[in-house]
Amino acid sequence: MKYQPSLPEHNDNISDQHPLKDFFVIGLWLVAGTALLFWMLALAVDTVVERLDHESEARLYALLPAKAIETAPAERPRQVQVQALVDSLRTCAGLRLPSNVTLYKSDTPNAAVLPGGNIVVFTGLLDEVKSENGLAFVLAHELSHITQRDHLRALGRGIVLFGVSALLTGSDSGLSDLLAPVGQLGDATYSRTREAAADAAALRILHCRYGHAGGATELFAALKEGDADPTGLSHYVASHPAMQQRIDALDAAIRTGGMTVGPVTPLAPAP
Repeated sequence: MKYQPSLPEHNDNISDQHPLKDFFVIGLWLVAGTALLFWMLALAVDTVVERLDHESEARLYALLPAKAIETAPAERPRQVQVQALVDSLRTCAGLRLPSNVTLYKSDTPNAAVLPGGNIVVFTGLLDEVKSENGLAFVLAHELSHITQRDHLRALGRGIVLFGVSALLTGSDSGLSDLLAPVGQLGDATYSRTREAAADAAALRILHCRYGHAGGATELFAALKEGDADPTGLSHYVASHPAMQQRIDALDAAIRTGGMTVGPVTPLAPAP
């Protein structure tokens, strides 16, 4: 009998499946495991944030190497006005510690919260709103983020995303930049829920401060005129609800809450 060399019928080192199938199976398990790890760490961030008092938050913020944002000398008169308005809202917002306001030169009509309970107001916001009440609603929205610690949750989740990507591939791999849009998409619904809750809380603060809800939808109505996506499809990947949706939600809350929409006070020019 002539010897015929051949491979064994079964080889534990060689899979019977197509290599692409194994690749996709391993990839899906890796993605699922990474998503589970991110979810667990994000949940841990939320738990820690709930237990962090404002004094500890301020001390942690002082340790950050980030350069402090300062108000330009030409904007200080307007900064004083905005600061006074924030101070007048603190009691209704239930905020015990002071919240310092900084004006940042930008055409974008926006405001943001920094760790430590500080608020950055873009000068474009002061050019967009025409009434004190409209500005007060936006500031009340930011104060709501402070009381609910939403800014710390967002910061913590960003750190978690970077940490998970660095753990998997190293800090210099660039995977963090690749995963950033994915993380933002995954957090979109979570963020929109937080934004809607902040709108609802801001409405209550505005009503507490002025006795009516006038000015609550002023900024959203103005921004809606320049909405680049009238279909509203960007809402599903955006961190903020669509403008019309926010207006409708506030109008519904005003009706169900039995609130009135009184006259607004024109925004006084800076001295």
